[in-house]
Amino acid sequence: MNTKKPKILFIGPAPPPFSGPELSMKQFLESDVLNSSLSISFLKTNFRIDNKRKGKLDFLMVANFFIFFFRLVKLLIVKHPKCVYYPITPTQIGWIGRDVWTILISKLFGAKVIIHLRGSHFKLNFTHFNPIIRYTVAYSLKQVDKAIVQAKYLRSQFYPFIKKDNVCVLYQAMDVDTYFYDDTYKIEKGKILVLGHMTQAKGYTDILKVIPNICKQFPYVHFYFAGNMRKGERGVFYNQLTGEKLKYEDPFLAERSIQNSTYRNHYRNLGVVTGVDKMMHLKTTQIYLTASYSEGFSRALLEAMSVGKPVAYTPVGAHKEVLMDKVHGFSFEPGNLNQLEATLTHMLTVPDELLEIGKANSAYAKNNFSLDKIANDFKSIIFKTLEK
Repeated sequence: MNTKKPKILFIGPAPPPFSGPELSMKQFLESDVLNSSLSISFLKTNFRIDNKRKGKLDFLMVANFFIFFFRLVKLLIVKHPKCVYYPITPTQIGWIGRDVWTILISKLFGAKVIIHLRGSHFKLNFTHFNPIIRYTVAYSLKQVDKAIVQAKYLRSQFYPFIKKDNVCVLYQAMDVDTYFYDDTYKIEKGKILVLGHMTQAKGYTDILKVIPNICKQFPYVHFYFAGNMRKGERGVFYNQLTGEKLKYEDPFLAERSIQNSTYRNHYRNLGVVTGVDKMMHLKTTQIYLTASYSEGFSRALLEAMSVGKPVAYTPVGAHKEVLMDKVHGFSFEPGNLNQLEATLTHMLTVPDELLEIGKANSAYAKNNFSLDKIANDFKSIIFKTLEK
């Protein structure tokens, strides 16, 4: 019997920076489940260590284009992988700058290709691509052997170019041995935590708008934000639920407005937090909040649930599918400030209920999204692709 492990080339981002796609790739690369069954090589795509400049077209991006494809061809010749796993981007510049050519070159060298959409806004963006680029992207998608999305209802993201039968669902994975419920940490009453990019698409400017009304009712409340702030938007341009185009709001101006108001002491910009500091903030917060207009499956939200936090969330991406309103937390429509305010107001008046929701969330995350479980699901997708 042939016990030789199949060769697979993983292509994608790796830390730093320490955001969702990078950390998810790191999990897969270090997974005992995957490494015991596969011979894995890795090609890193990201060359920036700061998310503020991520996706910016400049000389460094152009230089990296040639370096990346030189390394790709070299690995395809030397390692000769049977399969290439590649997380795609949702943007026009990402597709024409790398995704199309990565898929086509990998197929040229005889590898099967699995693409992974870690988001929920490709289809909306695609309809607004340049017609020639749209044709090129469509052609490359038809060459793909298998696609992965982060929720069942997102399986139509690539239709009609990839049939739904060739689109698999893989939920977010969580290291539940690191992120777990720990009652030795004292919860800070009124602490509301937001992790992620401080951009309008992530709902940052919406949250700032409700701070005055919330803190007027609850003077003990403090909003903590951890992540990068940057001008412009390079990935999400539409409200995933309604399809409406987002009207850009400058996060720096929004921050300046709250800092110049009488509610400035209720606002905390932590910058990027990692390691022990990040865990401390997660475990001491009373409410975890995400107000995104579009997501695949927020890693930070799952981290918060894993450590036992109730969540206030928008039902976008996998959240719509794997979370239940009033069970795992409380939902509100992206961009609906009245609903956002009402949701937080309600949660702040039921602290005992929040504790029970948080404990249940920790068990839910452990039972459904552990790294080993998701890695086994991923392994099954890879082997089914190889059998085709």
